[in-house]
Amino acid sequence: MQIAAVAKNPIDSNLRTLAQIGVEHYCYYGTSSDPADYTAAKESAERNGLRLSVVEHGPAMDRIVMGKEGRDAQIEDYKRVIGHLGKLGVDTLCYNFMPQITKDAMVMRTSFQTEERGGAHTSSFELAKFDNDRRTEEGVTTDEQMWDHLDYFLQRVVPVAEEAGVKLAMHPDDPPLSPMWGLSRIIRSVENYDRLFALNPSPVNGMTMCMGCFAELCVDLSKTIRHFADRIHFVHFRDVAGNLENFHETFPDNGPNDMVALFKVYKEIGYTGFIRVDHVPRLAIESTSDEGYGLPGHIFAIGYLKGLMEPIFGKTGRQP
Repeated sequence: MQIAAVAKNPIDSNLRTLAQIGVEHYCYYGTSSDPADYTAAKESAERNGLRLSVVEHGPAMDRIVMGKEGRDAQIEDYKRVIGHLGKLGVDTLCYNFMPQITKDAMVMRTSFQTEERGGAHTSSFELAKFDNDRRTEEGVTTDEQMWDHLDYFLQRVVPVAEEAGVKLAMHPDDPPLSPMWGLSRIIRSVENYDRLFALNPSPVNGMTMCMGCFAELCVDLSKTIRHFADRIHFVHFRDVAGNLENFHETFPDNGPNDMVALFKVYKEIGYTGFIRVDHVPRLAIESTSDEGYGLPGHIFAIGYLKGLMEPIFGKTGRQP
């Protein structure tokens, strides 16, 4: 298992900080359809001692997800970028299939001010406080419509990913509830992931094991990791307390799950791919409101992750 890290503000000093704390692999959150932007991200990473290994999101896919006019043009953009990522040596593309109608593709929370350890602010979700009666201009969709849209996308994109040597890592819906605002969300359960892989059995068609999303589902995480052993292409590291209808995100060392036991399962299944710290609470020293992605909080969580991994996977990070 190898640590990658994201910097939502990818300035040189932030990327260099990641390299200084022992991260080798950069996870770029890229939403451009221009291949040159991904080349620039690779050059920026290498200039600061990192290697571009993972990209999250990729080009716009709002019309793809909703099956709207213009989806073929977006698919062509997606295919072009995947081909280019292969040439850049990018291993994994993490994406999701939630309706792309908010700035974070319908990752829904009801508060970013919930208190965690020491009064640190974190995100939370309470279904009772969520305006789920709201409807958007997208109207109402069904599961089967969404499965048809996903199948249409995969048929066209998977062969390109196979040729490029880029793994596709589908991220779960967050929270994995459906419908939300009348819109179906199909990547919401273990069973639906099984359907995703049955839809297209190519080895590149895999998943992002978002530990937080599966914790929201209250499934047995050890059993789930084993179940998807050969389909896990990427891991998001976080923990949550509560249940699907009422949860909050915790510090990674302050949640209910036994991380030591879970990482022994990753070792057991032979996982050698990338893992990155996901959302973290906001520390008192942080002046920005980059919810869940403050660099100080990520530095703490990465340090904890490195210490957690070392006795299980061996020493990680570059040596002097």
